Amino acid sequence: MTSAATYNREALGKIWNLQDLPGEFPGRRILMEGDGDHDLSPTSEASERFDWAAFSAAVGEFQARTGILPRDSKLGPDTLRRLREFYGGNAAHTDLLKQVGDLRFRRATVPVSPPPGPILLGRTPDENSICNLWNRYGAAIYRQAQAYGLPVAPALAVFLVESNQAYDPRTGLVIIRFEPNIFRRQAGQEVSYSRGGQRDEWRNLEGAYDLDPDAALLSTSYGLPQLMGFNWRVTEYPGIQAMVLAFQDSCQAQVAGFFEFVDQNGLGRYILNADWQGFTRRYNGPGNVAGYSGRLRRALAAVNAVKGRGARLVA
Repeated sequence: MTSAATYNREALGKIWNLQDLPGEFPGRRILMEGDGDHDLSPTSEASERFDWAAFSAAVGEFQARTGILPRDSKLGPDTLRRLREFYGGNAAHTDLLKQVGDLRFRRATVPVSPPPGPILLGRTPDENSICNLWNRYGAAIYRQAQAYGLPVAPALAVFLVESNQAYDPRTGLVIIRFEPNIFRRQAGQEVSYSRGGQRDEWRNLEGAYDLDPDAALLSTSYGLPQLMGFNWRVTEYPGIQAMVLAFQDSCQAQVAGFFEFVDQNGLGRYILNADWQGFTRRYNGPGNVAGYSGRLRRALAAVNAVKGRGARLVA
């Protein structure tokens, strides 16, 4: 049987990140002591030096305090949810991550949607990335795939190619990418921008927002599927601002956005026929069809390799 310390060490980065833990939870403070630069994104080498026994003891104490059974000292999805519920009221004053104009970006209330069952582990970097996506978002992906009559694997492949995560582990903000060429068409003006990671992308968005708020939001892609803002009408939300805030609040909303886009644009037939070039043209655009579809095939091969060793992608 896997020990609590081993389980929790393997769960970091797969089921939860440091930024998912409430600030008042003693276990977070235990791990933060080992996070040398306090950026909430420790390397795998640094995480090996964490005091996992003390952290697991803190998890067990919380489970005992709140009546969670079994009291196994493992920080799984149910205990994580209870942690956030328990400390939610006390942490409300610190949940504002960023403000852009009148938009307030708060810490996600549903940062993960893991399926029940053991954590999946791969043998290659691509397989590990696929397993991490499934471990963190599998339940939401499975539910949407069932609702639309589509397989799970293509969603995992697209998410791997596009963003590989719903939120920036350093900040808790939804993953974004600002597209200046689309802003030029939307706003009729140029804006300076830079590429260098999420901090640059948020600066890009803020700079564009100062010039034209709606055009800035429409010209940015968001979350796991990197859904462009101008596609907000495929979602259930009444406008672009509502969609962006929903994607910040919940990984489930991000997953739903992908399947809504696929459904409303008739892409299901390309998925079911495994026509990845046809899918690419309509999902990612006519540029670099060979490259993007090739990356999709590589990601799908990783999914099939994981399944071939007995993993069942069900929730």
